[in-house]
Amino acid sequence: MSGKKIDIVANLVLPAAVIMMTATLFFMFRPETCTALFCLNLGYTVFLEAILFGYINLLYRRIKEFSTPFLAVFGIYALYYTVAGAGWMLLYSLVLSHFFSIKIYIAALIVLTLLWIIISVLTAQADGHYKSTVDMLNDRQYTLEYYTQKIRLLASRYERLCAEKGIRYATESNNRTVLDRLKGKIGFLTPNVLNSETARSQLNAMLEKCEAIIEETASASEDSLAEWEKKMHRFVNSSIDELDMLKNMTRR
Repeated sequence: MSGKKIDIVANLVLPAAVIMMTATLFFMFRPETCTALFCLNLGYTVFLEAILFGYINLLYRRIKEFSTPFLAVFGIYALYYTVAGAGWMLLYSLVLSHFFSIKIYIAALIVLTLLWIIISVLTAQADGHYKSTVDMLNDRQYTLEYYTQKIRLLASRYERLCAEKGIRYATESNNRTVLDRLKGKIGFLTPNVLNSETARSQLNAMLEKCEAIIEETASASEDSLAEWEKKMHRFVNSSIDELDMLKNMTRR
């Protein structure tokens, strides 16, 4: 049996069969007079079964609008509601129906159902905000990864260029070129730095300028190499100052 046929059985045939068997059992033990309580209990039992199968279907489909924690919490709420509703139905039908009118029974079911709906809707709303925040942070993390990978490519390109041109970078650190300082600085940025459109624009402009300097250095003559090397030093220093400023702004 193909997966599509199994889905049809699980999503349509099985719920319909359970509901039909439930109705059959109810009518097998139906009182001589079909009372309002009997009809109400039958309808409410089918409603509880629909909640059960609806949650199973929701869990199976893993709808993208909902997060995994929400599905777990919603399942717990649905279980609590089903147990409480079934318990109240049995308690009233077997014991309390002799002391209280059916209006009390219906009112309690309505209140119980409203509480479940309100709690579920508020949880879904909170989950929507949570998922939006997570998606936004993931997008920013991917964007930050792009900047990190971009500066690594530029630093590697500049390192090869310095080796070809004979440019030496004297330092006590492990940096091979001056651009490695900027690479390290961008690599330690956090996603909240990208909250501002200004910050993203500055980073884009920074990388574009860096690439332009590398291209100019590649085409420069030997007489002007020293000048382009100084220009790269000035660019790195000013860029690091800008990054420090952006980090300080995000802490406010």
